[in-house]
Amino acid sequence: MKLGDRIESGEFLERPNRYLARVKINGEELQAHVPDPGRLPGLMIPGREARLIYNPGPKRKTSYTLALIRHGNIWVSVYPVFANKLVGQALAEKRIDCFDSYKDFRAEAKKGKSRFDFRLEFDDDSIGFVEVKSVSLVEEGTGKFPDAPTERGRKHLRELIELKKEGYRSSVMFVSQRSDTRKIIPNAEIDPEFAEVLKEAEQCGVELYGYNCRVTKDSVSLNQRVEVSTDY
Repeated sequence: MKLGDRIESGEFLERPNRYLARVKINGEELQAHVPDPGRLPGLMIPGREARLIYNPGPKRKTSYTLALIRHGNIWVSVYPVFANKLVGQALAEKRIDCFDSYKDFRAEAKKGKSRFDFRLEFDDDSIGFVEVKSVSLVEEGTGKFPDAPTERGRKHLRELIELKKEGYRSSVMFVSQRSDTRKIIPNAEIDPEFAEVLKEAEQCGVELYGYNCRVTKDSVSLNQRVEVSTDY
C-alpha cells in the first residue's frame, strides 16, 4: 500500500503534544499532525529521519501528516489507520490465511450498539467479527500492545467475548507496522487490565492473530504471521 501521492522526507525535531510534531523539511521548520496519540516510546527521538504525507486542506491545521520514523535500519509506521487498510486490502485479495473460508466481508460493521472493524460471512453462513490493533512498541523482537492505557481496547475485547458467547466467531488482529516484530504480547506494565481481559478473551475462544509488516520509505504491506501470546 502506497503511503500517499506526495511524500516528503524530513527530520523529526520534537512532539509538543500527542497530536503535533515539529519537523524540518527542506531546511524549513514546520508542524505536522501525529496520527498515533500513543506514547510511541523509543521512536519519537529528535534528529531522526521522517517521512511525511503532504495533504493540505481547508479544514486542516497542518499540511503534513507524520507517517514513518526511521528506527535504526528500518522504517516504522506511526499511522494506526494503515493497519485497518492493510487488513481490508488483504481480505479483499484473499491473502489472510487465518480466514480462508469467508465468502464476503465488510468494514465498519455495526452490531447492536457497537461497531467493529470487520464483519466476515463464512462459507457455512456463520458470522465473524474482527477488531484490528496497531502495534508500534517493539522490544527485542517482541511487540507490546498497548503503549498507553486503552479503555477503548478493553471495551472492544469485552464486546468480542460477548459475541463469542452468542455463537459468533470473534477475532483480534494485531498488526505491527514494522519488520522486526517476531511475537506480540499484551503490555501488562502499561495496562494490566487489558492484559487480563485479553487472556480471558483467549480462554473464551476469541481468536488472536498477529502480523508484522514490510515498510519501505514509500509503502507499507503485511508481511508475515507472528505469534500472539497472552503469557507475559
